[in-house]
Amino acid sequence: MADKLDPKEIVSFKELLMANSIQVDAIAQLLIEKGIITKEEFFAKLKQVQGEYKSNTDA
Repeated sequence: MADKLDPKEIVSFKELLMANSIQVDAIAQLLIEKGIITKEEFFAKLKQVQGEYKSNTDA
């Protein structure tokens, strides 16, 4: 029989999405601040990946 989940340990989808967004933003900012990538490179890659996701969902 499955164990019951503790309601105190369950997070909402919104909380999970927000935490993930904050982590990704922090990583991107660190890479830019350290000069590993430029803002332009980041946004170009972001646009490319968004396009790939869109084309994969449209198929």
